[in-house]
Amino acid sequence: MVKRANGNGVGHNSGRLWLQRAYNSVDHDPEIDRFQKLWQRENLGETDLAVLAGVGSATVRNMFGGKTRRPQHTTFAKIGAAMGYRYKLERAEAPDYEAEIPKARAEFKAYRETLAKKKPRRRKK
Repeated sequence: MVKRANGNGVGHNSGRLWLQRAYNSVDHDPEIDRFQKLWQRENLGETDLAVLAGVGSATVRNMFGGKTRRPQHTTFAKIGAAMGYRYKLERAEAPDYEAEIPKARAEFKAYRETLAKKKPRRRKK
């Protein structure tokens, strides 16, 4: 990892947030792109897909049009099922918890310290 100007390589201005440790996305959920490719192969219209999936046509339009950035799991499951796919979790590899937990805690601590430096909290009166 490249050290950034803030010194610790973690935080808002570092290019890497703590939240991105397990989930990496640019400006929207990458699953949207995956589902859009599947949908385009099926040669279905937005309204037809929405009717088959039991979601609103605006849901499909907004998801594939870029307005919706983080669709709910249920939306993915319904749209996948409408096209004949199962949307499920599959374990790629078993994590080494003993090695990963200390790293994750250190990253989280650095992230919280960065937040504390950036914006002091107001006290409630």
